[in-house]
Amino acid sequence: MTDPDHHRALTHITPDLLRQTLLDLIDISSPTGFENAIADYISRRLERAGVDASLQHVEDGRPNVVAHLRGCGDGLNLLFTGHMDTSYRGDEPYLHGDGFKPKGSFRNGWIWGLGANNMKSGLAGLIVALESIAQANIRLRGDISFGAVVGEIEKAQVEEFRGREYSGYGIGTKHLVSHGVTADFALLAEPTSLKICTANMGCLWAKISVSGSIAHSALTNRPGTVNAILVAKDLLNDIEAWMGRFQSGNVFMGEHANVTVACIRGGAPWRLSRNPQECSVYLDIRTLPGQQTDHIKRELRAVLQRYAQEKHINEPELKFLVTDPAMVLADDLPIVEAVSRAQQNVMGEASRPSIRRPGSDAVHLTRYDVPCIQFGPGGRLHPEAKGRSMHEVGDHVLLDDVVAATRIYAMSALDLCNRPATDARRNTVL
Repeated sequence: MTDPDHHRALTHITPDLLRQTLLDLIDISSPTGFENAIADYISRRLERAGVDASLQHVEDGRPNVVAHLRGCGDGLNLLFTGHMDTSYRGDEPYLHGDGFKPKGSFRNGWIWGLGANNMKSGLAGLIVALESIAQANIRLRGDISFGAVVGEIEKAQVEEFRGREYSGYGIGTKHLVSHGVTADFALLAEPTSLKICTANMGCLWAKISVSGSIAHSALTNRPGTVNAILVAKDLLNDIEAWMGRFQSGNVFMGEHANVTVACIRGGAPWRLSRNPQECSVYLDIRTLPGQQTDHIKRELRAVLQRYAQEKHINEPELKFLVTDPAMVLADDLPIVEAVSRAQQNVMGEASRPSIRRPGSDAVHLTRYDVPCIQFGPGGRLHPEAKGRSMHEVGDHVLLDDVVAATRIYAMSALDLCNRPATDARRNTVL
């Protein structure tokens, strides 16, 4: 791709355009399950830019946006992708501040608002990058496709928590990639602090249940009464010991596996006059490339069996609610080379490949033979955060980072999609 083509595309990428695009996206409320309005906005906008865009039905009121900028047909194809749903609704009483509200604001170079970080800043960058190439009338050898998806946020329909507001964990991307939208490579604009992520941790949700006696609370002083909550409390000591071994013994690209005791449910708050006859402990288990789900199941079963033998009780019940595998790609894939070269040109230095910890749609795309790297502008914390996380202070992003990412997206596509299809080298996916 010649420099004049790069220049013609990059002239369309301006801070003012990106600021307004991101503010527009933030102002459209799009919690998990309610992505229809933002999907309509994105689809109409891309159509106005001359991009072939349409809505792909996933569930009632929940469409993906699918768009294509078609090339000559003999080059590498690239998928730009990102999710439209936000981590919160925006009306939760326990969340305070501009970063948790679906109303964008711009102050001193920073944009605040629900989704600014995760991941409407990345979406804004992909949209503007695609528009810039379309408006520059550049014909590439390969296609640039675009998928804005529903239901990525790490939520799942578990027990009585049913309905589309709980339908996340990749439902949109799984539908996208299994219903005709594929490419040689994908670029997912998740917040990575402008680092190239070639790997992603996996996630398992486990439920461990113990039993107690059915008894009236006034009679729990009688011998033989078993309180399920107290059993679970005791069992947690053994689980915590396993967590320490699991986390310290599994390391990849400098990151440790991780386990969080994320929920405990036992008894009935509406009937405290009954002894808790069941209690469940819920674990969020973050895994690394190379770790197998069933090996972890066996590890946990061994912990539970030893506990049962020591306490002379039945083995606690183990169920898995979510299984999301880890992934890793080879560093020499053409998509990695293209993004690295673009970042070098835009920022003066390319980042080293790294692994991302939160769940990601990159896993699903890669499993469907669309090797997916992640690179996005979100992740940099405002100086006033003072060590607190994005989840504590609310979503925000530095506009300069959005501008840099967008230029990198455009240059990466101009590079990759002008390479011959013989450069796919799928065999380098690990």
